Amino acid sequence: MELFAAWGIVVLTWILGEFDVIPNGALAARGQQFEFCVDVALILLTIVSVPLALRLFSLNTQRSLRRMDKDEALSSYHRWSLVRLLLLWLCAEAGVLVYFLLMDDKGILCACIALVATFFCVPSARKVKQFLNSLNKEGEEQIDQ
Repeated sequence: MELFAAWGIVVLTWILGEFDVIPNGALAARGQQFEFCVDVALILLTIVSVPLALRLFSLNTQRSLRRMDKDEALSSYHRWSLVRLLLLWLCAEAGVLVYFLLMDDKGILCACIALVATFFCVPSARKVKQFLNSLNKEGEEQIDQ
């Protein structure tokens, strides 16, 4: 549901921009230096948030598996899924807003990159089973030691 909500908000922002609720090109009159700074900030946000969202999740869940029971582990898994989805949503939303406010294609490119990366955040049944199996294996290793 969270994934559909994130995509829905981005699509709603896109629709608002298409119907001129978001003033198209409102920030374009500020000059090329301003546009350059906004573009660089957006590109840096994308460069940082996409790999961070995809990598930070596995690092934190692997470290915390050893000290959690199943309920806590599932709660942690859901929490980290939301954190990485939020990072990617912020990047996509910023990209769509920059696209309409500056009428610059770099914004929509960054938004598309972030939205495609959200598909890696979907906690499918296979991923949850794999997560729980690794949790069970960690628990068995602690009992054996």
